[in-house]
Amino acid sequence: MKQRQNLRALALTATAALALLGGSLGATAANAATASPQVIGGEPAPSTPWEVQLVFQQGGTDTFGCTGEQLNASWVLTAEHCVDGTTAMNVYHSNSTTNRGTATAADRLYSAPSGDIALVHLRTPKTLSSYAQLDLGFSPKSTGTGTILGYGNRANSVPTTGLYQATVNLTGSSTDAYGGLAQHVTGVSGASNHGDSGGALVVNGKVVGVCSTGDVADPGANTHAGSNYAVLAQSASWIRSTAGV
Repeated sequence: MKQRQNLRALALTATAALALLGGSLGATAANAATASPQVIGGEPAPSTPWEVQLVFQQGGTDTFGCTGEQLNASWVLTAEHCVDGTTAMNVYHSNSTTNRGTATAADRLYSAPSGDIALVHLRTPKTLSSYAQLDLGFSPKSTGTGTILGYGNRANSVPTTGLYQATVNLTGSSTDAYGGLAQHVTGVSGASNHGDSGGALVVNGKVVGVCSTGDVADPGANTHAGSNYAVLAQSASWIRSTAGV
């Protein structure tokens, strides 16, 4: 089991600078070339206040993006490769990518002791009408279905205008980007692709994992492509004690 530094303080740049930067929200090569939860196919998701957009820098001026799940007024769940090397991050609480609204800056990033899992602490608490509900006892399944959610490009790198969701099959255990336990999924109505990692896998109404990697570097328009979601249960006690959930 990997042991990593569990606390990282952000060296923040000006919030306004990040808020004005546009472009695609893609994972960097340093963050794993196949990491993603943007949705190919699927359908526009209903209003989901807790599924947030993370826009960040990893040194320099380039801007990247991930998806996160807000757990309470101060904490957001995402993938560890979204915070590894990140020097500044803003959180947006709109399900629209064309009208993100006002940014809330992050001030601390925490890496889980196991798996591609991380927590983001907001500098200023943001109260929402609902928060993500977690299943921290989930273990990988070889049968059944779940729902994936994410922002980012659609099929063949076409930019999205908002949050999308898709139904996926649960197809057994696998490994995430950091060697942790993952749930493998294959698309039914849609699939994961390059874009904003850290998006939710929801089973029976609760988040059980966050998107870590895809089976191939570029699934194009394949709505049945496979991907791997880091299972939250492997760092359950850490999530509870750090975020207070």
